[in-house]
Amino acid sequence: MKKKRQFTKAPLAQFVAIIALSISIFLIVDLGRRAAANYRTQREAEQLSQEVEAARQYQTKLLAQRTYAASDLYVEEVARQELKWAKAGETVVVVLPTYEQTSLAPGKADVKKSPFVAKTPEQAWWQLFFGDAPPAAGSP
Repeated sequence: MKKKRQFTKAPLAQFVAIIALSISIFLIVDLGRRAAANYRTQREAEQLSQEVEAARQYQTKLLAQRTYAASDLYVEEVARQELKWAKAGETVVVVLPTYEQTSLAPGKADVKKSPFVAKTPEQAWWQLFFGDAPPAAGSP
């Protein structure tokens, strides 16, 4: 008599387990990729919303500057400061620095000190009252 082979369920169960494990690994990897893509998209959206907010603030600033530039106050400021104009009845005073050269000491070589030349009215006033160059901006 011949013996019949008996097929066990173990190889079929192993095959099903391997297929299920393969599908599970594929789904986990795909889920990880989608989560990473979602994270990058969220970060980009946050960055873009910050850029939009900065652009809105800049637009607000520009609108305020445009409103100021259209005002009479701005026109008067430009006329007085940049164009050196005055209203009727006003007198414009311009302080000019003196250009004196002084020697350092008698008997020494005749070295001349070049005078400070004021470039703005504020510097000219400073030189008029204190006699030397104004302190540099930002110095104590």
